[in-house]
Amino acid sequence: MSATAHPAPAPRGAGPRRAMTWPRRTGPLQGLGPSLRLLVRRLRVQVLAWALPLWLLLAVTPPAYEDVYPSLQEREPLVESMRDTAGTRLLYGALPLPGRIGQLVQWETGTYLLICVGLMATLLTCRAMRADEDDGLVEVQRGSGAGHLVPFMAPVLVVWGAVALVAGGAGLVLTGLTRIVSELTVSGAWALAGAVAATGWAFAALAALSSQLCRQAGPARGLALTALGCSFALRVLTDESGAGWLRWFTPLAWRDLVRPYSDDRVWPLAVCAGIAVLLEAAADGLFARREYLGGCLPDRGSSRRRWRLGGYADLQARLALRSAVAWSVTVAATSALFGAMTGSVTGLLGPDSATGSYVGRLASGSPVEQFMGLLTVMTVLLVAVAGVQRVTALAADERAGFVEFEVAAGVSRARLFLAQAGVAVVESVVLLALSGGVLAAVTGTQLTDDHAVGRALVFTVSQAPGVLAAIGIALALVGLAPRLSALSWAVLGWSVFAQFFGALVGLPDWAQELSVLGHHLDVIGDPDWTPLAVQTAIGLAGMLAGLLGHRRRDLAR
Repeated sequence: MSATAHPAPAPRGAGPRRAMTWPRRTGPLQGLGPSLRLLVRRLRVQVLAWALPLWLLLAVTPPAYEDVYPSLQEREPLVESMRDTAGTRLLYGALPLPGRIGQLVQWETGTYLLICVGLMATLLTCRAMRADEDDGLVEVQRGSGAGHLVPFMAPVLVVWGAVALVAGGAGLVLTGLTRIVSELTVSGAWALAGAVAATGWAFAALAALSSQLCRQAGPARGLALTALGCSFALRVLTDESGAGWLRWFTPLAWRDLVRPYSDDRVWPLAVCAGIAVLLEAAADGLFARREYLGGCLPDRGSSRRRWRLGGYADLQARLALRSAVAWSVTVAATSALFGAMTGSVTGLLGPDSATGSYVGRLASGSPVEQFMGLLTVMTVLLVAVAGVQRVTALAADERAGFVEFEVAAGVSRARLFLAQAGVAVVESVVLLALSGGVLAAVTGTQLTDDHAVGRALVFTVSQAPGVLAAIGIALALVGLAPRLSALSWAVLGWSVFAQFFGALVGLPDWAQELSVLGHHLDVIGDPDWTPLAVQTAIGLAGMLAGLLGHRRRDLAR
């Protein structure tokens, strides 16, 4: 008898056996559509939070210019002063002649628009491209069958679409205003919108490059923001040196190549958009060649040096040192820039000038008091942003699982929370003192009338309770509901809106008072301590509520 091999009987209920096949190879863009929809859903709130205030700013500014300076003749002193003032040239560039309303809008408001869109593109790109990889979301995405280019292309397309949305909305707003403000033109509106789009795309590409060069989201974000700062510095150098060819090398100067509301040139837009595409292609090439979770630059995130630490608070202070130095440089440079503007701008705020009546709707008091009040709101805003960012980092560490490890290592929740709060408060106090000192020192070289130097210092430092209130609200959100910690940025957003646009849009006085910015003491007269006392109480109550909530709730809840 010969034994013959028979196949094993199939299990009862099983269908016909199929030959084993290898999994089908996915294409490089497989799953791009679902990834785009998911990313849009995740970032839609952040994009709208950037877009709506910028559109509102554009909607308010041109009618305000026309109300204050309805004709070119009345606008001539303003134009001459702005062109001759070193501080305004450094901040905004050279004001185009003859100074029509559209030229004023693209010169002043356009500068804020370009910088804010650049910041938005930088932060969103680093969040969606590098931070998602650090958090393991890219690994989940690839494991679900997405192609190898999807983790790069999805953030690029979404961020470029967000930039296009902001720019397109700006174009529509300015186009609609042509029916109200006669000096605005449709071609100028869309020339400015095109310059904003090209600038935002370029900074998104630079952020994508930094995300491939660095190994973590923090260094990538820092490198991209450094590129933004260098772009601003190069734009200033270009304006002061008169070397027009340098404008091609800084996205913040591409607007001057397009010349919205003057020449409305289209061909520079095409060239600048092409440069942004080339930068993005270079980032794509680096993405295809680097390893997952890797970077093209050496890793500086760790060191072999041993720190002699005095405890958990000392560790937090050491970890915060690098970013504190970066914030110190930013605050000092901004304060010096604003101080250089005081010499000539205050002359426009006389009692008989149209500019004085316009600024008087935003602030009260003498011209020096009005101008210093507005300047210090902007410098203190930077300090408040630094403090709130330091607090919200605790919520980010909790989402990443670091807090759970620290608690498991024996650090109490109260100690962990108070250390983060203490670092935020100390850093904010130091930045306020630095900002006030630099602003007072530079102002002393430009203007000494009407207690200008003393007001520069006191107006800044006495807003410490407002910064404390912002930190306290952020601590309360982080301690009670860390998922809602992003609402602390809404507090700062409302404060900026109430201070700069509240009077223009007719907000009630009580609504304008609901601001963590702008409440300060004066060097003369009777001080009003009530707003500062209320802000201090809010800050301390927020810290206490956050501490109690952080001790009692579950982690990552």
